[in-house]
Amino acid sequence: MMRPRLRAYLGLGLLAAGLCGLALAGDLAVHVERFVAFYGLSLGGFALLETAAASLPLRGALVAAVILRVVFLPGVPDLTDDFYRYQWDGRVQQAGINPYRYAPDDPRLDGVDYADRARVNHPRVRTVYPPLAEATFLGVAQSGGGVLAFKLLFGAFDLLAAAAVWWLADAKHRRQATVLYLLCPAVIVQTWGQAHLEIVAVSLVVLAAAALLRGHDWQAGVLLGLATAFKAMPAALLVPALLGGRAQPARFLAGFIPALVVPYVPYLLSGSAFGSLFESGTGWTGGALLFALLAKIVAPEIARIICAVVFVAGAVWMARSLRGRARTAPAFAWTMTLLVVCLPVVHAWYWLMPLTLGLAAWLWLPVVIGLAAPFPVAFAGRWPLHTPPWGRLGAAVSAYATAVRTSQGRVVAAGTLPHTEQTMARSEGR
Repeated sequence: MMRPRLRAYLGLGLLAAGLCGLALAGDLAVHVERFVAFYGLSLGGFALLETAAASLPLRGALVAAVILRVVFLPGVPDLTDDFYRYQWDGRVQQAGINPYRYAPDDPRLDGVDYADRARVNHPRVRTVYPPLAEATFLGVAQSGGGVLAFKLLFGAFDLLAAAAVWWLADAKHRRQATVLYLLCPAVIVQTWGQAHLEIVAVSLVVLAAAALLRGHDWQAGVLLGLATAFKAMPAALLVPALLGGRAQPARFLAGFIPALVVPYVPYLLSGSAFGSLFESGTGWTGGALLFALLAKIVAPEIARIICAVVFVAGAVWMARSLRGRARTAPAFAWTMTLLVVCLPVVHAWYWLMPLTLGLAAWLWLPVVIGLAAPFPVAFAGRWPLHTPPWGRLGAAVSAYATAVRTSQGRVVAAGTLPHTEQTMARSEGR
């Protein structure tokens, strides 16, 4: 049996090799097989590291974590085009226009100066991001920043999330949970590689759970309100926050409501603050778990209702089963896991919140799902920008087979066979 310290360093080496490979592999949307190989290698290293995380010095883990994040700074996100939307919404606001009023391809936005306008995703759909996220986009645009600025900003919240995990986890698992968060491949790739904003809401949610654990109800309400004003998903955590004897509802809501409402006010006063939020929330599908199964049996509208009922019933049951402040971390982790399972639209980075809460609560199901979440997208050939090689190969084989069947039908109808077909027919006794 390998010594724990040796396992830890071997795991760290494999993880570092995988992540550095991802950072240097070129356009991963084109070379998806490289993503699968290097990300899989990093997960293997992470799994080995998990068996001996307590033996890895915290200072060494922190140094490794910083280095493995810095290697992603020079790259441009290649598995997502969300950051073009971040920049576009910032430029629209910089031009004095409410980003919730018009879609990117609206002619009324032709005066907005942005060279990559054609690369903005969902050009016919108004923005879906909540107002605190929009204010962040404006701040980056005003500072003249680009992708690097977003990575550094979101990266700061990533490090804040690490501190929040330390604060939320129990004394027995605090060190391991923090080390594993700092070296988590999913967190590093989605935040520093692909510049997703998810980590901002994640850090605020984990801080809210930690504040609730310590009896700071008003502060917990403010943090969860800010998280919901940045990303809509944390609103689901009102169920475990208010049920199960974790908080004084009046004090919690006194912090939550203003923190959620105030960021909306400037946008509401200028015409709109919701954009396509309700359209995308009720009309879009993709990457779902429970919804995808139900939609094969019943109509999509019925599937959405069933998913909503399952979530509400499950969240209430979990909140009442995991009672008390001491069980805040598992209550939050299981609630967010159930929410993502029930959503009709799920992207791999949606799992960062259940994953982080799962690490703090030392629950491994949401962690494992969150780590594996990118693989189904890769294997299905559904990267947002390109089709992977095996997707193109499958399409080519299908097209070739169709062409062969068609040509055979024509030849047989004409009463003749090509030389190769005649040879095959004789050999098969036709």
